[in-house]
Amino acid sequence: MILRYPKYYENFSCIAGQCEDTCCAGWEIDIDDKSYAYYMSVPGEFGSRLRKYIREYSADGEDVYEMHGFKLQEGKRCPFLNQDNLCDMILALGEDALCDVCTDTPRNFLEYGNAREISISPSCAEAGRLIFGSREKVIFVEKETDEMLSFTESEEDLLLADAVLCARNRAISILQNRNQNIALRLCEFLYFAQTVQQALNRSNLEGVRKLAGQWDTETYQKDRNGIADDAGKADDQEEQYFYFQKRMESFCTLESINAEWRQYLSGMKEHFLDAADGRTLYRDMYKKYMEYIRNEDREYEYEQLAVYYAFLFLSRCVDDMNFWGKAQFVAAAFLMIRDMDVERFYQNKGVYLAEDRIDVVRIYAKEVEHSRENLEYLYDEFLFEEIYRLEALCRQLQLPADGREEKR
Repeated sequence: MILRYPKYYENFSCIAGQCEDTCCAGWEIDIDDKSYAYYMSVPGEFGSRLRKYIREYSADGEDVYEMHGFKLQEGKRCPFLNQDNLCDMILALGEDALCDVCTDTPRNFLEYGNAREISISPSCAEAGRLIFGSREKVIFVEKETDEMLSFTESEEDLLLADAVLCARNRAISILQNRNQNIALRLCEFLYFAQTVQQALNRSNLEGVRKLAGQWDTETYQKDRNGIADDAGKADDQEEQYFYFQKRMESFCTLESINAEWRQYLSGMKEHFLDAADGRTLYRDMYKKYMEYIRNEDREYEYEQLAVYYAFLFLSRCVDDMNFWGKAQFVAAAFLMIRDMDVERFYQNKGVYLAEDRIDVVRIYAKEVEHSRENLEYLYDEFLFEEIYRLEALCRQLQLPADGREEKR
């Protein structure tokens, strides 16, 4: 089997009680069957404490990942997370006692095409420091291992996996093309993704591989079918605010996982939607923030963000053939996080530090990535809402801060 991951993953390790946040609060903690059997056999006082805080899910198997989980305490904290943000289970039984979800977090895994892919989520601040800590393009590592996948793949599965991998690799190379600004890269990325989807819809896997192998940015620029070519119109600022309002409608409807997300969106609504001068304030802060990021030469942070989500999500289309929907997620995440950046920039009175980048993305990732309900809701939005169609996304990406068209 092949093991594939971004190179910075090699430097990741949990900093436990030194972390400004914790993975052990804010969401449900499922217990896998093997761990459950072990917990039921642990003797003594700690064994009794373990069993006291285990609950059985009442939903059927299609609605839950496991049959058991821990009873969360105030603030949705794990019952074994002590006041020092350390795990009492590790202290009493060792790290091997952790259930799968605790062992794996904040890692993401996907197995397909005789490979296991691993990434680390910026919902963990320490992972965020690795993701955004370098200006260099992300390098991906592949290693052969003796381990075998736990399931058998058919020839059709392997052919699909290879085609999707080729498309995902090309998509990432588009996002890492620093000859263009990140907005134009994302537009090309979206155009490529929709073209891949058209081939997948025809079950043309050879066409997907050919498209990925022959894709050329110069040819794309000559044959963009007018996508977002009308940027720079007189009503840019009105349109910019309209799109912001629509994005807020989408993301304010998500199931709220933690108080941080609710508080953050409440601040954005208070400052930019509900206030009498919210429209003017948002446009002014957006302009100043974009100028600030350009002057600080920090566009690379958005590249690292887009590459992270492309690596994480695009290959998941081996399960549902929805390559385009995964690409929409990448663009929507970029746009919403950029809005959140504008809010943080306003809160900070015109400053946006590296620590802010890590914190803002952590809040977003914690709300969106780890909730199946929220992901499903967003995919429905992408399917039915006009603002997530190709032309509208490209338009949002390219709306400039100063009312003038971005250079191509």
